[in-house]
Amino acid sequence: MEMTSMQRFEAALNFETPDYVPVSLFGGIFEVHFVPGMDVIKYGTSGANMARAHIAFYEHVGGDNIYCLSDMGLIVQGWGVRMKLPVEPDIHMALGKFPVKEPGDWEKLEVLDPRVDGRMRLYLDACAICSEKYGDRVPIGVSMPSPLTTTTHVCSMEDTLMHMITDPDALKKGLKVITDTIADFINACVDNGAYFAGYLTTRASKEITTVEQYREFGAPYDEEIFRRTPAMVHVPHICGVEPMFEIIDDYRKKFKNVKAISWWDRGAKPNLAEAKATYGKKLALMAGIDHTNTLVSGTPDDVAAEIKNACETAKEGSGFVLAPGCEVSPKTPWPNMRAAINAARRYGKY
Repeated sequence: MEMTSMQRFEAALNFETPDYVPVSLFGGIFEVHFVPGMDVIKYGTSGANMARAHIAFYEHVGGDNIYCLSDMGLIVQGWGVRMKLPVEPDIHMALGKFPVKEPGDWEKLEVLDPRVDGRMRLYLDACAICSEKYGDRVPIGVSMPSPLTTTTHVCSMEDTLMHMITDPDALKKGLKVITDTIADFINACVDNGAYFAGYLTTRASKEITTVEQYREFGAPYDEEIFRRTPAMVHVPHICGVEPMFEIIDDYRKKFKNVKAISWWDRGAKPNLAEAKATYGKKLALMAGIDHTNTLVSGTPDDVAAEIKNACETAKEGSGFVLAPGCEVSPKTPWPNMRAAINAARRYGKY
């Protein structure tokens, strides 16, 4: 009997045998195209609109989860970050003016309420609407930045990295407040129907931080999040080119709710074959589709060939979810998205 999307997704994450390799397409603002009259601003300012786009995408394209994904201002607007509205279609709202400039500014941050501050309420509303529609048949996910990633949304990347060196204690005070806020936000998402978090450990990449820096300024706060959100399944995501797999695998060893890693396997090290050989018997892998080239500029046949290769490389023994390395481009051709689903069903059958 054919599995539901939830059964398929859970089986893969838990190294049980699904009927097919599950697919997670990270549609993001690509999904606004499936609702007449929808645009990025409407999508990014209303949980009901976000849910409409996610549902329309799931119904038209397929895949094995619904993934709530908005711009990076969702949380940090609550601390006074100003957003830049897109000047053309198919571009996210962007981070504008940062409230944290000097080390002393970290102490001014206060714990936010996900129900009223920033635009966090969007995820809560979208999760509730999607969960009510699909129940336990479809896993609902949320894109959630880690505390260290969030520091670079409330302060510039350059200043955050400088504060690591010049004023580490001040930065850590900010990280504590951010951690409390994100833990509360995640638990509120769970209460509204979320099953998993694409947990954005995007600074755990060696071209951004050293392993030592991440173990000091990233890992302790990630671990606090995992500890305080036991009902959420976490899939750490790193879109850099030198992801710190060793740190994510440490999380998997310590926390039962850390199940997988998501990364850009077609453009980073390790590639899919290397990751499968080293980590793929215990840490599930979410990868296989190149969103920067094949999916956006290739043909449907190119997409199918890439997915065939990914399935041949990683599906054995389960623990594999087909996915792009990050949010897909809004300019991705519709036939390529559909080809990805069809190829997964063809080449991902167990």
